[in-house]
Amino acid sequence: RKPGKMPNTIQSKSYDVEYGKREGMCMPRDAIKEGERVLVIDDLVATGGTLSSAIELVRMAGGEVVECACIVELKFLIPSRKELYEKLGISDVPIWALISEDVLTNEAELGADYKDDGK
Repeated sequence: RKPGKMPNTIQSKSYDVEYGKREGMCMPRDAIKEGERVLVIDDLVATGGTLSSAIELVRMAGGEVVECACIVELKFLIPSRKELYEKLGISDVPIWALISEDVLTNEAELGADYKDDGK
């Protein structure tokens, strides 16, 4: 959550996203217990700022991020994200996605007999 939205929280440092800067994320202090294994899920991974902030929060709480899962990954940003994760010491956390941006730009080939039924 954004800072100031919940009581008794821990907060990550501010981080960069592809469209600007964020103040950081918060979560309840007792959301994760020492030694718990955590899967971080996000809708989109681009620069990796949001995931890095989530990893930081889990580690601050004493948890271990075993991997990060995303719906969409912007692959053209992987080199800069890897560099960021090396710098932050979190490059050991695997990241996987269901689809990459190239799927979003594929154009369907329709057969000559295709008829749009309007549905």
